[in-house]
Amino acid sequence: MITYYIVIFSMPYMNHYIWNAEFGPGLTVTKLAGAVCLLYALIYLASRHAIPRFFVSPQSKWMMLFFGFAAFSFVSKGHSTMAQSVNPAYMYASSLIFFFITMTVIDSIKRLYWSLMMGIGSAAFASLYMLKEWQHGTSVWGAGYRPGWIVGDSNYFTVAALSVLPVAFELFLVTKIKWHRIYCIVCMLLVFAAVTLGASRGGFLGILVDVIYLIIRSKRPMRNLMGVLLLTIPFLIFAPNSPLHRFFSPQAGDTASVEKHLVGWQAGLNMVKKNPLTGVGLGNYKSVVTEYDTTGTVRQDPHIAHNAYLEIAAEMGIPAFLVYLIFLGTTLYSIGVTRKRALARGSEMLAALALGMEASVLGAAVSIFFVSGEYTRLFWFILCLSMALPLLVPARKQVVAPPPPEKPVELEPEPGLKIGEALVEMR
Repeated sequence: MITYYIVIFSMPYMNHYIWNAEFGPGLTVTKLAGAVCLLYALIYLASRHAIPRFFVSPQSKWMMLFFGFAAFSFVSKGHSTMAQSVNPAYMYASSLIFFFITMTVIDSIKRLYWSLMMGIGSAAFASLYMLKEWQHGTSVWGAGYRPGWIVGDSNYFTVAALSVLPVAFELFLVTKIKWHRIYCIVCMLLVFAAVTLGASRGGFLGILVDVIYLIIRSKRPMRNLMGVLLLTIPFLIFAPNSPLHRFFSPQAGDTASVEKHLVGWQAGLNMVKKNPLTGVGLGNYKSVVTEYDTTGTVRQDPHIAHNAYLEIAAEMGIPAFLVYLIFLGTTLYSIGVTRKRALARGSEMLAALALGMEASVLGAAVSIFFVSGEYTRLFWFILCLSMALPLLVPARKQVVAPPPPEKPVELEPEPGLKIGEALVEMR
């Protein structure tokens, strides 16, 4: 199982000197860890008494259909040779393998619990790199510097952070082990600090959705709302760089970024209009974006769609886009059903984890509207885990055994006085 945890820990990074180091043609430490993890899953599968029900959840079927659209697009349309930070075909293939591994090895609530703990820790450790980058970058480029090179980009990191932050919050509330609570609160503070300094406006909207959803679902909404506001608002206001600054006091670069997004979206919509069924081909958005730009202002490199939904529609067509929406929708529905079943069976821990994952998917789904974050690995980690949840619900309601009845207290006769003598005395 340790190999599975290692793969999770490597997920936030895109330019790490260890995880992304190449020691062969296209072979990195992350890929090697994934291969070892796959081998472990195959061995573990052989030792199990039954084959996992891989397609027990509705979203698993829609995911396979979506991967089919991606494979068809990649084969039929070809792939651009333009250098990209993410290879879409590789990401979908690796996500499919990770789905198989997850469904095989996550067969207990305990394993689910520790996998999520590792996911939270991976985002927190990546936050340390973000904070270090910000400290170094501000000394060179000023307080408006946005860190994120080692995780690919501050926007991508925010999507990854949104994939685990709600789970960390729910774990903090439900766990009864003190050091687990300390671990969760420290990780949340680190991740929130890194997200704030990354100043992703789309990510900030995702966080707002997460907070609102979790507070509505909580037992004490007003108390939790006040606690969140007291902890976050001062930091957002007084931090040297934050999404609030970019919303209410935008600099020239912030305004230019919005204009670039709008122009890119218009070019993407033109791709959809001219190629509604099959798109321009998986991973080809960057290579053809200038052909569909009517303003003449789009830079071919490194311009991207800045919208995961639009990028999917432009590259693979409207049918694939609709399948992706249904995939996310059925994921939310399935997690919600699992949460209700877990509560009905008395599994408070599984219900809390499901609620956190529900908020994670919801917040990340909002944030990828403003960034091409559909390939974010921690997001896919949560999506794959959601498909294993239905199999972890207890078969019957967990009943807490009542305490044993107390034994009746027997009165001892006074020393030296027998029972018969006592009766005579009472006469």
